[in-house]
Amino acid sequence: GDPGLGKSQMLRAAATLATRGVYVCGNTTTTSGLTVAVVRDQATGEYVLEAGALVLADQGCCCIDEFDKITSDHHALLEAMEQQQLSIAKAGIVCNLPARVTVIAAANPTGGHYNRGKTVAENLRLPPALLSRFDLIYILLDRPDRHHDQK
Repeated sequence: GDPGLGKSQMLRAAATLATRGVYVCGNTTTTSGLTVAVVRDQATGEYVLEAGALVLADQGCCCIDEFDKITSDHHALLEAMEQQQLSIAKAGIVCNLPARVTVIAAANPTGGHYNRGKTVAENLRLPPALLSRFDLIYILLDRPDRHHDQK
C-alpha cells in the first residue's frame, strides 16, 4: 500500500496480539533471520541451529514489514508458506523444522504510489510464485484530499 498509511503499526499490533507473534523488518533481516542460522556452540564447539522468525512464530503469526525490501530471501519463504515447514541442510545438519505460521506482510509500491494501471506483482516487484502463497491481498490506497489532509 501507499506510504504513510500505518501499515507498520498494524503489523506491530498484529504481532503483539498473536499468541506467538514475531515482527521483523524486511530491510534488516536475512535469510537466516527468517529461517534458521547454523552457529558454533561456544561450550561444545559443535554446530547448532538458531531459530529464525518463521520457526519462532510456529503456530502463530510472523509479521514482515518492508516486504518489498527483501531481496534474494523470497525463496526462503516459499517452502514455509506452502509446506508449513523448513528443510535445512547446513553444516552437516539435515532436518525439517515446523513453520506452521501465518505470514502477514506489508510492502510499498515502486515509484512511491500504487499505480492502478499495473498488477500487484508489477507494483511491488514481487515474484508471482510468492504472491500466490498469500490467501488475501489488500491494497491500501491514499486518496489525496486537501481538505481532509489538513485536519
